[in-house]
Amino acid sequence: MLLARDGAVAAFVRDRNAFLFGNVVPDVLVGYMVPDIADPIPYRITHFAESEPIPKPRAWEFWDGYVTPLLHSVGCGTRVEALTIARERERINRVHYPHRYEGAPDLPPIPSAEYSTRTGDVEQSLLDLTLGTWAHLLADNIWNTRVNEYLTARGGKPSEEFRIKKQGDFDWFGKTLHVESVVRVTPRLKAAASAFAQYSISGDEVLKATGVIHEVVRENPGRADHPPYRLLTEAFFSETLVEVLDTTDRLVSEVLDKTNC
Repeated sequence: MLLARDGAVAAFVRDRNAFLFGNVVPDVLVGYMVPDIADPIPYRITHFAESEPIPKPRAWEFWDGYVTPLLHSVGCGTRVEALTIARERERINRVHYPHRYEGAPDLPPIPSAEYSTRTGDVEQSLLDLTLGTWAHLLADNIWNTRVNEYLTARGGKPSEEFRIKKQGDFDWFGKTLHVESVVRVTPRLKAAASAFAQYSISGDEVLKATGVIHEVVRENPGRADHPPYRLLTEAFFSETLVEVLDTTDRLVSEVLDKTNC
């Protein structure tokens, strides 16, 4: 949804495939998406959150530790673009001025941006993947904060019954959303996932998680009707979803303005 909006995230992200995968990264090695993970990583680590009934990920702690260093090293994407432009300029010159390049080795073909594993391209994808991971943590923080407030306002407290009702409501809400963006498993995505600084994600784990993503997309055509929510409300979901999207775009815009991106 963020990439479909005319906002800061859509304007900044260069590798949308990596950003989309980043949005599920916290749920991969924890064992939620891929149940046969050999060594699951605890939720408190993958989600930067305390072990509590309604955990609220510390999204800015993740940003400072993982997004900021990449912004400093990769910048705003100009390095990858400049490399591509320079290489293409030389290719054109070889066509129009062949005598200048007599005896020079042929240039390697320019790989598709989606499949490129050049260092600069992978670094850009890693930034976009890490930004997507942060967006996941921020969204979880906002959703769980609002759920906690909703429960407190009604005199409730976390319990197993509450957890079951909450999860069921979120499952049905998810099915009302029309999801059509799918992740493509490419060498570039695998390289970026492997280089993810918090913990490396193997190519096999990327493949398994992507298979789950495709199944979710297939099963979520955007149903208008659903059983009555057992705990939350239509207004809660619609208002909080808008808050998540608006807040993510606003915060990214504020940070990028400070870094002149």
